[in-house]
Amino acid sequence: MEHQFRFDLSKELDGQRVLVTGGTKGIGQAIVDRLLKAGATIMTTARTVPPDLPDFVGFIQADVGTPEGTEEIIKETLATLGGLDILINNVGGSSSSTAGALVLSDEDWLTTFNQNLFASVRLDRGFLPSMLKQRELLSI
Repeated sequence: MEHQFRFDLSKELDGQRVLVTGGTKGIGQAIVDRLLKAGATIMTTARTVPPDLPDFVGFIQADVGTPEGTEEIIKETLATLGGLDILINNVGGSSSSTAGALVLSDEDWLTTFNQNLFASVRLDRGFLPSMLKQRELLSI
């Protein structure tokens, strides 16, 4: 016997403030769409302004691969949302040559690490103190 469960997910994340990096196309856009259906308040980022961003999604134009970009994202997100409940580090990829490791320069490696690792580290480190403080306030 097959069971079908139906859940109303429209309020699943009601009141939750979410940041999705790289949420303007591909997987990131799908994440944003799903979170919107769940009732979340969303900010997203990209290096370029998307032509089709929904009106009710906040947007920060910044490059997460740079310390300045992540600082801008942290500052703008906290100022706009007043805090953050969920961080989704979606940005990733590489524009380096596919010819193999021997042709990649130190600059190629550094760019890839900044975009794929250090962006997440910087954002986590920037948001974690306020997120921990929020948790403490909720448990009082």
